[in-house]
Amino acid sequence: MINYQGDIIELNALPVQDVKRATMYGDAVFETIRMRDNKLLFVEDHYFRLMASMRILRMPIPMEFTPEFFVDEANRLAEEVAVTDGRLRLQVVRKSEGKYTPDENNECVWWMELEELSTQDYTWTPKGLKVDLFKDHYIQPGLLSTLKSSNALPYVLAGIFAKENGFDAMLLVNDKKMLVEANAANVFVLKDNILKTAPLEDGPLRGVFRKNLIGWAKEIGLEIKEESINPFELQKADEIWLTNTISGVQWVEKYRKRTYKGDKAKELIELLQRKLNVLGAL
Repeated sequence: MINYQGDIIELNALPVQDVKRATMYGDAVFETIRMRDNKLLFVEDHYFRLMASMRILRMPIPMEFTPEFFVDEANRLAEEVAVTDGRLRLQVVRKSEGKYTPDENNECVWWMELEELSTQDYTWTPKGLKVDLFKDHYIQPGLLSTLKSSNALPYVLAGIFAKENGFDAMLLVNDKKMLVEANAANVFVLKDNILKTAPLEDGPLRGVFRKNLIGWAKEIGLEIKEESINPFELQKADEIWLTNTISGVQWVEKYRKRTYKGDKAKELIELLQRKLNVLGAL
């Protein structure tokens, strides 16, 4: 079941005409939001990123689009599918005839899907990830690269490469060979209590979890720097983290011949869990 424009329907009943442009041209944006105990996490951050993305893509923004509207609609869907902890995907598509250029630009449609997660909390795992660099295709830096749009071929291909070659994730670089992000996460590199992540100018997604982690890291004694990262720095790093809203912080255990620990990643996850417990008590 999905929530389509306020109606709870079967996924296969989604009107084909309404998703045509998303299918043909990737003319769509989306947000992936974690639901914990019937609460959407970081909902205002997701909302403002969605609004910014729609403006950049010159999509008309319906008057009813507010944080409260999306929370109410998400709760309706959660009640219908009986899910309290899950992954909510909110998709917004421009609806119009035309080829590359839409005939009209006066309507968007939206729908939500909610997939149940096996755990309520962000957790630290004793086994880290195995990663490598993905060199087949580069991220092209620019405003569009920071958006969570349906144009996702580099991430799709990197994910396929990882699956075919026994990696948990791939690290992507831009056209200047600087480290940008992973195929489904932002990347943080820790060395001597300095935590670095690629600046938005280098092409990473404007991650919601990334934004919040930059503030949280200071609470565990880390200095934050948004600077270009040369992949050679990975060999000298103390820890490498992959972060997104659904998984939280995942630590890298193996990159090529180098092995890492995840002690600071564990400390950050414990800090975040305390924050969420306080939020849940409000």
